[in-house]
Amino acid sequence: MDTVSSPAARGGGRERGAARDTDGMPVLLSDLVARPELQLTVVTGQERLDRPVHAAHVSELVRPGPWLHGGELLMTIGLVLPMTERACREYVADVAAAGTSALALGLGAELPYQAAPAPLRRATAEAGLPLLTVGGQVPFLAVTKAVFAARAAEQRAAVEAAFETHRRLTAAAASGRGLAPTLHAWARATGVRTLVTDPLGRVLAAGGDGGGGAGGPGGDGGDGVGVVDGEGDGDGVVDGDTPGRDDGDGRNGVGRDGVGRNHGGAAGELPPGSVELVERVVAGGIRASARAPGLEVRPLGAGRLRGLLVLVGEVGAEARMLVSGLVSLLSLELERRHLAGEPERRHRAALLGRLLSPEVTAARARDVLAAAGLSASAVRAVTVGAATSDEGPATSGQDRAMSGTASPASGPAPAASGGETAPPGELAAALALAVPGGLVRVRDGQVEAVVGEGLDIHRVLTRFAPGRPAGIGSPVPPHAAHTSLREASGLVEVSRGLGRPVEAGGGDSARLLLSLGERPALAGYADALLAPLETAAPSGDLVETLATWLDAGCSWDETSRRLGLHRHTVRNRLDKAMRLTGRRLDNADDRFDLWLAVRARRAAGDHTPGRG
Repeated sequence: MDTVSSPAARGGGRERGAARDTDGMPVLLSDLVARPELQLTVVTGQERLDRPVHAAHVSELVRPGPWLHGGELLMTIGLVLPMTERACREYVADVAAAGTSALALGLGAELPYQAAPAPLRRATAEAGLPLLTVGGQVPFLAVTKAVFAARAAEQRAAVEAAFETHRRLTAAAASGRGLAPTLHAWARATGVRTLVTDPLGRVLAAGGDGGGGAGGPGGDGGDGVGVVDGEGDGDGVVDGDTPGRDDGDGRNGVGRDGVGRNHGGAAGELPPGSVELVERVVAGGIRASARAPGLEVRPLGAGRLRGLLVLVGEVGAEARMLVSGLVSLLSLELERRHLAGEPERRHRAALLGRLLSPEVTAARARDVLAAAGLSASAVRAVTVGAATSDEGPATSGQDRAMSGTASPASGPAPAASGGETAPPGELAAALALAVPGGLVRVRDGQVEAVVGEGLDIHRVLTRFAPGRPAGIGSPVPPHAAHTSLREASGLVEVSRGLGRPVEAGGGDSARLLLSLGERPALAGYADALLAPLETAAPSGDLVETLATWLDAGCSWDETSRRLGLHRHTVRNRLDKAMRLTGRRLDNADDRFDLWLAVRARRAAGDHTPGRG
């Protein structure tokens, strides 16, 4: 009797060759054959008894394939199966294509067969499908119970092993020795390589042998834990809120492209393809994750992003049960580091106060930088102001531009480690992690920092302070840091108006002031000076040459190079422009009026060809 339910009850059947259920560790054919009470005899396929058995199933259908999931021990008494060469080949091909592990034929005095028929033996041998026989005194139900009991035992063992591994991970995390013991325990249990990075993608610690293979608990995953900087608290990990060592160029391992550069060799480098995943998780914040074949990135931290976990290799079903626990334990460690770093942050804030004193000498400034572990011949100050709105994340178009979001529907971009809604102290702690030397402090509700000239500060602000107005001062010698800070603080409101960080010397202040004027007034002012040039040269050559000359610092040679014109052509055009406007190139006031007219034309948004 056919015991298989109808296609409707089974969801219409499964496509042949569909993905197999590989959860747990199923029993093997050899395990079943070794059990004497089941009276299983191997007829063909002795060399294939290492096949796993996910289920035992009974069917008397001539075409049972569409109702099979794969990995079954398919049992039949051959009641309706014609024992011809052709019929047996078609039957065996059908069940083999469905992924069946083996075929079992029931024998008995009252059953159709007392031995395996020759056509069925030849068909299974040709197809490479193991053929077993079940003794006449053993009901199929006994085999089914044995398979599912063994599978349940294996799954129970896997869960128990997972609990034991989680206990070892917890003990490692509670050792007080940082991230390394936890990563070590994980690698031993699963064979999956792991890396922990800070929110800038800089590797803090790595565990595993780099093989990337996924195993089960107890597998040989390698004992090694990569040491990255060799500094910190003895686990090869830079303290979670104490800046790492400076590279000598003020970047502390952060390149101008914003991608973290690592110091620890192959064990401490992000694997190929993971940088993009790290970027995606940082952009998404504490609730984001990203996955690619053989790679997975999870956020670490309680309320804010403190770091990232990178899993290298395919994570098996048993290891998958442990991932959430690993994330929690690593997050607790990073939060502990954040809290433990408060005294060090206060110390560095005090160092910054000494550096920013107007009375500081060059020698004293060098001593302060050395105490902070920062080696830079030039520094610049940064001031980050309060969020644009006190009512929560910004929602206007301008504020979305500051936070990097695309549209109101998408919501505000989550901050990597302190952004729009983070209090100043939290933002200062995040920046102290990101910048070499950690010279950061909070004053009057604003966050102030001094960084090496080579640091990609725009990238750091995008990661750690999205949605915040920020001013960036000019590079100066260390003892003149207070002048750079004055510039940076003065640019905060300019940044708020422009919707992005503003750097001293970039011309943003003039553009902002011009944008505050009424457009008709700006256009009228520009017309008063530039209209004669546009009338004389509708192509815009005169205005373009004048604007380029002013932008090039009144250099004839640079203007000639930018426009690709002969130097005499440039001079002739400018002489004509002066005659038409009645202005003189050697008069500072006249040059300023012309510069203001060109800028006003641009600020007014007049895109008429030839108008600057």
